[in-house]
Amino acid sequence: MPAVEEPAVSSADHDPVCVTSLCGDGSDRRFYRIRRGASRYVLLISPRRNGAGIDENDSYLLIGKHLFCRGIPVPRILAAEPRRGCFLIEDVGDYHLQLGAKRPAWNIGVLYERCIGLLVQVHRKVPSGFEEDFCFDTPLYDPLFVYRRELEYFREAFLVKTIGLEISREDLHSDFEHLAEEAGVRERKMVIHRDFQSRNIMIHRGRLRLLDFQGMRFGPPAYDLASLLVDPYVSLPLWLQDGLARLYWDSAKSFLGVTRAQFMQSYASTRLCRNLQILGAYGFLGIVKGKRQFLQYIPKALEHLCVWLDGPCRNRFPDLRRTLDMIRSGAKSFA
Repeated sequence: MPAVEEPAVSSADHDPVCVTSLCGDGSDRRFYRIRRGASRYVLLISPRRNGAGIDENDSYLLIGKHLFCRGIPVPRILAAEPRRGCFLIEDVGDYHLQLGAKRPAWNIGVLYERCIGLLVQVHRKVPSGFEEDFCFDTPLYDPLFVYRRELEYFREAFLVKTIGLEISREDLHSDFEHLAEEAGVRERKMVIHRDFQSRNIMIHRGRLRLLDFQGMRFGPPAYDLASLLVDPYVSLPLWLQDGLARLYWDSAKSFLGVTRAQFMQSYASTRLCRNLQILGAYGFLGIVKGKRQFLQYIPKALEHLCVWLDGPCRNRFPDLRRTLDMIRSGAKSFA
């Protein structure tokens, strides 16, 4: 395996090698912890899906190297063979933000303020030198992507396949088209992570470390903020969400290039999109892929959706509100 950065192995050759399988969460990729003496690494096995064009593995390597060079705290890629789907990476432990947020010893507000600082760092530093060619799964979070890959995903994976509602594309087309136009962007200016949530932020030796970055693309930075704050894994109280949103704006307004009103409008629309995408993902993972542990987070995601559609978006998306009423009347259990 050719080295990207040569690992420093301090143990003697006769030290035994211990390999432990790690949980890959919602991903089909496989992870193994390798221990030899005092050295610890993670081996990532990711079967290649696109033989000819750019693949998720290529994006992982290209974006990972770019982030590391820009000073973003991601695990170092020590060696890589993307065409074979093999990566040796720095081990940043097992302790993610979801676990940290549940410990009484942590001040959750202070912990999340650090996450906002990391997010601002990503949005400020990453666009410089970021290329479309890094992206295996479309380079732009534009209205077409939003419509097909988030809103239709919600309808098909959650409404139809998870809870069995007979909702056609035409039933929600008007609201979806409106929301996609509001949330999507057409300019390649800012870069987003697109899954900036508590299980992708590790706490390792007192530092935050960012994972699962291969899906980064150009898009609205408010989407990442929504991903962090509207996260069913943690479910932050609304007062804390509002305070953290203000902190992000105060920290990032100098380089975002928009007014506060424009940013908050983007946050409102991307927050709703993210909420719908989450429900689609939990339904797909829990029902289609049989990873039923994800179903337990659906009630909290629905609770977040109710807050938004019963409140700030009450009169703007009537078809979605009617659909929400149908969901509530069904009251399916996801225990």
